[in-house]
Amino acid sequence: MRQSKFLSAALFAAAAFIATPIVNATTVKVVGAGSSAMWQSAALGAFNQLAGAGAGHFTVKGSCPTNGNCAQIHDSRSASILPEGGSLWVVWNAAQTDAWAYLSVDSVVGNRSYFATPRTTLQIDPETETGSGFSTNLISSTLWGADAANIPAAVYTALNNAAITTAFTDIRPEDAKFASCRTLDELVTTSYAGLGYGTGTTCSTLIGTQILSAFSSTVANPVNFNIKGTDPFTGETIKPFYTIDVGASPIVFLVNRTNPNGLGYGGVGTPVITNLTVPVAQKLWSGAECDTNAFAAAGPPTDVPVFVMQREPMSGTMNTTEFTTFRCGNTAGTAGTCPVTGNTSYHNSQEKGVNPTLGGANNPLNLPCTAGGGSRMRAIGTGEMDGTAVFNTKDSIGYSFWGYGNVSKLAGSSNYGYLTLSGIDPIQTTYSNGELPVCTSSAGSGVCPAAPGTSFPNLRNGTYTAWSVLRVVTDSSGVNLTNSSILVTAIQDNVNSTVPDFVPFKAVGDDPGLRYYRSHFLQSGQTPNNGLSGEREAGGDVGGCIEPVSAAPGILSCHQ
Repeated sequence: MRQSKFLSAALFAAAAFIATPIVNATTVKVVGAGSSAMWQSAALGAFNQLAGAGAGHFTVKGSCPTNGNCAQIHDSRSASILPEGGSLWVVWNAAQTDAWAYLSVDSVVGNRSYFATPRTTLQIDPETETGSGFSTNLISSTLWGADAANIPAAVYTALNNAAITTAFTDIRPEDAKFASCRTLDELVTTSYAGLGYGTGTTCSTLIGTQILSAFSSTVANPVNFNIKGTDPFTGETIKPFYTIDVGASPIVFLVNRTNPNGLGYGGVGTPVITNLTVPVAQKLWSGAECDTNAFAAAGPPTDVPVFVMQREPMSGTMNTTEFTTFRCGNTAGTAGTCPVTGNTSYHNSQEKGVNPTLGGANNPLNLPCTAGGGSRMRAIGTGEMDGTAVFNTKDSIGYSFWGYGNVSKLAGSSNYGYLTLSGIDPIQTTYSNGELPVCTSSAGSGVCPAAPGTSFPNLRNGTYTAWSVLRVVTDSSGVNLTNSSILVTAIQDNVNSTVPDFVPFKAVGDDPGLRYYRSHFLQSGQTPNNGLSGEREAGGDVGGCIEPVSAAPGILSCHQ
């Protein structure tokens, strides 16, 4: 998804030949790619639960002195497919005989990385083994200590050019395939079933137009893939896959409150604008009206422009928010909570009015709204949404999957905050001043660690509607399934005791786990199955009905 510099696979392969000879043979347990929503939790699970005493770890992102991206995904299916850079963590045991790695890109790229046939590979710059001066310690040292100075030679050799074994995703593979096709298909302004970054109408475009950021040189690369049958580039048969449910995470709507006369009106601790309704969300993200007046009586007395931040349409975060919030309701945007049973109102979309074929303010998106004086702007990736777009833009509003690491730059400050959605708090039982909580490890803090069963109470009770299940996708049998399953168990066992970023999907110790599910529906050619009573899940579920696990396992029709 993200890269600032491009490096050919040939250069990476050549660099690997000069790596320090290995001392121990290292077995690669998991090489993952995908969503930022599980990136930190997976690292802590591997380190705390699997690697054992004397384990080591290393994190890195951005550009390395020698070869551009410090870590990237390489897709060999076409020389025209650009590499995908991201944030990498690596964990190894004391003997350096076992290693785990995870590159944070986005959910659709993570799924593509896994399903591409032949599989994509992880490429790690040789500077990470021998050099210095790159960005490390991306996870707080209070959680697991300081990073090692470099990746050990044996671990580096095993991981560099290793095939991706696992996709970490916040939407199902069927929904990721749908999102990819929707992005790659030609623009359909009546339903936004196609968004115009390709030219075909049936997912026939192989490589689409790059989606550009309004804040940096970062781009998202729409590239086709299949989840069954044969690969669209190579024609090779795609292996059967298996999904493992990890936990549920809420989408949180973030605001910049640095302007006391705008979204910060009301003063420190007593903000006036605290709630986002579905109609207001649709008004803002469709570009119909971008100002504080959109919040009606809750706004300050003098109307102020609001700057609306949205993710790239390949993002699992974008699709979860799109299909739980923006595409609900009728033309006037007067619906109540989402999802809505039998809803067919597909005109509502945060991509409404965006025509990438025109370029200019459409791509990179920086499009003035129809009314209000504000504009819609594109942020590529969670880090750019939270740490750049919302952080630096006065009177901005954006959204993100929850994660204490994701929002760390905004947390603990009255300059930033979050909103309830239709009056329901996404994080806590009741809303106070909307300041984003800081994850501390002090005893009795009430935040980190969390008592089992207490995190995200309104997601747990089914009243908060903007959420999705985080998942791992891997082979349907064999060592990759075994190793990925072991890591998922470690993540779930570890989450409450370290950083409670999600509700465990299954019961873990005294935590009852998630007691609701999103109903599955026909998506990307996959017949739906809710996965109850020990059945295997199938079909899409992004924006599906929220149902208690005790409900009859029928296939419901309220997906968006």
